[in-house]
Amino acid sequence: MTVTTESPKRPHSSELGAGAGFTFEDCVALTYLAALLGECYARGNADKPVSRVSLQQASFGEPLDDLIVDFGQGKNKARLSLQVKRALTISAAPSNTDFRDVITESFHTWRKPNFHKNVDRYGAAVGQINSDKARTLEYLCETARESTSTDHFETRFSESGNASDAARAIRADIETLLAEANGSECTAAEVHEFLAHFVLVPFDFLYEGNRDLPQIHNQLRDCLAAEHISQAPVLASTLCRKARESAGKSGEFDRPRLIRELASVSPASRSLYSA
Repeated sequence: MTVTTESPKRPHSSELGAGAGFTFEDCVALTYLAALLGECYARGNADKPVSRVSLQQASFGEPLDDLIVDFGQGKNKARLSLQVKRALTISAAPSNTDFRDVITESFHTWRKPNFHKNVDRYGAAVGQINSDKARTLEYLCETARESTSTDHFETRFSESGNASDAARAIRADIETLLAEANGSECTAAEVHEFLAHFVLVPFDFLYEGNRDLPQIHNQLRDCLAAEHISQAPVLASTLCRKARESAGKSGEFDRPRLIRELASVSPASRSLYSA
């Protein structure tokens, strides 16, 4: 049985920095809605700006249904599919249903007929997570992308290979969960391809002094006229509320819709540059 050691969880406020009552999921959606509004790049795809944000899309055939982010347009479009987890443990322990769900639904996303290999990504947006294990999983996926052939990737895990014991252990856990999702053991090529498309996207919203929220506020300042830049935190709260309302209706946002709706509810948002 796999035994994991997690760092102690610190107490945190029941209110997140974007405003009283907003959840971690709301704040993750805020990150991508702010990028959509500013026509900016965002985590999960460094090459294309955000073009659409969709929430709770299980009814529309998305296994990773919490958050679907499209980047770019037309033939250059890429998709990021995320399950949002406030806390996540990386292990194949039978009781660890959250990580099992992330790997299982990532597997089903990867198997979708319209999944664009070498372009689209899937994975988890996380808050609390063991930092050492998170770095190891991220490095494991990066090395999978760095290897253009499975033979090259497998050499990393040979007796003389450069994969660490921690990376080997996490790979073994993921192979176990992939076999469960697939109904049989996956081939080395399948494991390599799965890992090459997996991303772990960490967020820091949970504590006073968090890193992410000030960055979002600064990004939103650039969307407002000079006389309204002090209203960036208000705009962030409005976006969080929009995310929550839309999630309950399996909604989606492109930039024109987002600007129209913001302009109707927030005086400061009426100074947003036009779509």
